Amino acid sequence: NEVSVAFHQVVRAMTPVFTIIISLLFLGKRYSAMTYLSLVPLLSGVYLATVGDYSYSAMGFFLTVLGTVLAAIKTVVTNRIQVGRLQLHPLDLLLRMSPLAFVQTVIFSTEISPKLLLALLVNGTIAFFLNYVSFTANKKTSALTMTVAANVKQVLSIVIAVTVFNTKIGFLNGLGIIMTLIGGAFYSYVDFREKGQRTRSSTPAFPQPSPNGPKLSEKESEELMNVRISKQ
Repeated sequence: NEVSVAFHQVVRAMTPVFTIIISLLFLGKRYSAMTYLSLVPLLSGVYLATVGDYSYSAMGFFLTVLGTVLAAIKTVVTNRIQVGRLQLHPLDLLLRMSPLAFVQTVIFSTEISPKLLLALLVNGTIAFFLNYVSFTANKKTSALTMTVAANVKQVLSIVIAVTVFNTKIGFLNGLGIIMTLIGGAFYSYVDFREKGQRTRSSTPAFPQPSPNGPKLSEKESEELMNVRISKQ
């Protein structure tokens, strides 16, 4: 059931694709052509950055793809829980998930010892802050943005490994790192620009009088109309 590290990384890089498919099929969300275009250098860069041995078994392939799909589902569901009808706070979401994670951890622990309990405490504390930051970022951005950021993080991990451990990489790996960073920056630019356009389109050009507010006199209405015309 084994898969090579390179194969695992390439399949995990497909998380944005699965995220888009899930959002299209189940949420009816639509993305612009520029968004799709911005993902091309990103995914190509991750592929080149992790190029290597792609050996895998049938069960390993199945489990790797399943894990990638579940990761995409988790990101989409987490976003909808926080920005949809429930509007859960990240801490509220953690409160509901942490007991289940604790039970799973204890079940899979073969031996309980003071050393293991200390390790679980330290690991749980780190995981708490990591998930809080992740949930907050997911709420303020989008599921697709989170998966794109995860791909960039994957490549930056390679950069850190090369810098700290003096790991040797080939030309294609280096080219892939550069393409991934450029693709991530391109996607961020596209996402920022489209959000700005949506904000401007949803904001009225001129202040609208409240239906419950005071009625304007004929002279005041005429003056307001002149101001609007002059601004146009």
